[in-house]
Amino acid sequence: MMRKLVIYASIGSLAVLALSAEAVSFCQLVSQPDKYRGTPVTLRVRVNIYRHGDSISDRACPKQSLLLIADQAAAQTNALSHFYQFLADHRQTTKPILATITGRLVKGEDSGFVLKRDVVFRLESVSEISGGR
Repeated sequence: MMRKLVIYASIGSLAVLALSAEAVSFCQLVSQPDKYRGTPVTLRVRVNIYRHGDSISDRACPKQSLLLIADQAAAQTNALSHFYQFLADHRQTTKPILATITGRLVKGEDSGFVLKRDVVFRLESVSEISGGR
């Protein structure tokens, strides 16, 4: 049975962010990182859950992924807290988790357990997440 969590942005910062973000494919984003760095984009991606962090990818461009980090201001919103709770509830799943997310490519930083990357995807909002179990 597939469970689906849909998060609708109410009038406010999440709705404004979603309206100003360009919808691009994940493959387009990773093949042209300088073009999209710092610019809000909306992606439909596969979320990969690991012990020390999460990443996003797309089967259309294998062997490409980006580390997923939460924007600290957005992390306090219900939308992101629901997203991370959904991921926590599905840590042991073998089925893919798909999400429609909005955020920006930003400079990667060494954060202990995660390898240093040139760019990471800073998550600002989630409009849909599905899969697991």
